[in-house]
Amino acid sequence: MLVPHMNRRELLQWAALAAVMPGCGGQGGAPIPDGPNVLFIAIDDLNDWVGFLGGHPQVQTPAMDALAARSTVFTRAYCNAPVCSASRASVLSGLSVQNTHVYYHDQTFEGVNPGKKQLDDMFEDAGYLRQRYGKVDHMFSTHVEQPLPSPMPYANKVCPEPLGEGAFDWGPAPSGDEAQPDFQYAQSGIDFLAASHDRPFFLSVGFARPHVGWYVPQRYFDLYPKDTLVLPPAPPDDLDDLGPAGKAIALQDDFHQCITSQQLWADAVQAYLASISWVDTQVGRLIAALDASAYASDTVVVLWSDHGFHLGEKFHWHKLALWERATRVPLLIRAPGQAAQAQVDACVSLQDLAPTLLERCSVPSAYAMDGRSLNPLLVDPHLAWDHPVLTTKDQHDHAIRTPDWRYIRYASGERELYDERADPGELRNLSGDGQHETIMAQLDALMPPKP
Repeated sequence: MLVPHMNRRELLQWAALAAVMPGCGGQGGAPIPDGPNVLFIAIDDLNDWVGFLGGHPQVQTPAMDALAARSTVFTRAYCNAPVCSASRASVLSGLSVQNTHVYYHDQTFEGVNPGKKQLDDMFEDAGYLRQRYGKVDHMFSTHVEQPLPSPMPYANKVCPEPLGEGAFDWGPAPSGDEAQPDFQYAQSGIDFLAASHDRPFFLSVGFARPHVGWYVPQRYFDLYPKDTLVLPPAPPDDLDDLGPAGKAIALQDDFHQCITSQQLWADAVQAYLASISWVDTQVGRLIAALDASAYASDTVVVLWSDHGFHLGEKFHWHKLALWERATRVPLLIRAPGQAAQAQVDACVSLQDLAPTLLERCSVPSAYAMDGRSLNPLLVDPHLAWDHPVLTTKDQHDHAIRTPDWRYIRYASGERELYDERADPGELRNLSGDGQHETIMAQLDALMPPKP
């Protein structure tokens, strides 16, 4: 039921009255909850190339930076799996990859765990209005076809991806902004926020870019002239200290050789940056609509990405890796009424989001979760927090991230160790240095058992 021209307090008073009238009340007769609304913004394949994290010196993300300026920013947030479906399963369940049992791109949480509740299901059971637009779980809740340039493939005519010829491609999208999927997903969220609702809501909006193909309006490409672009560092000897498993992941599909042999490295970086700025504009539209709505003062805003993406670092062009660029993600949480930025430098993971929001909104969990509530850090960003993050690729390749170290162990037993304080670019693998055996043994003990 929609009730026009009511503010949040009036809506809740009206809803409380309706709840005691015959035939009225919450979802299935449940009482109307008194918690805040949630706006849950998911972004696909966005690494740390956002202004508020400083991942690329030229990126232009004014809308996300403005949101970050009045949010708590988690500077060391990491995915639990460097692939869309497995990562999103952990986000929406609060479970580790080992307990979602979703490891691969062709799996979904629902398919592997039929009938098991996800985060917004739990909110709906508690009386919240639940709505999704775009890509939130691995499957699109609402799907809009992408207008494609012609001919196809448009820019990258040589390097296929496992998804098929032309899937790893980019170019100026035809048609106006209104025809683009992300514009329409944002617009659906905007329309939802403009309406009046008789209960608190959990609104999820998932954006498709900067997932490939990078098809966005031309003016976003124009923001990044190719002749002045800063390209990711890729020293010629960067793989010399890796073993066979690490090298195979870095060089999978031979993308780097294929891209650089076509002289397309700068073109691809331009397209990725353009896609980031495009989705930033859509985030800005959505946040402006929230700020202008009746829900501005009582809505928790969460913005996150499912995993990162390499654009030539370690000669890698993809996610599906356990290094920093593939696993570090933007994550921010804005509390209702928050006006200034807070910064959390502790290592946290995406599986922590579900227990955080459930606790914040006093919504019961349907099961025990592996994630930890981040609410103590929202209260005190400098709180001591010693909870290393586990990231799993496929089923038996793992990485542990602490403030000081990244330790990788592959199914073969091959290892990598990086000193993140001294070597944030992860250019020197220390695993062959005997003086680090003790720290590797300590980090190894935090991983699942070896296969």
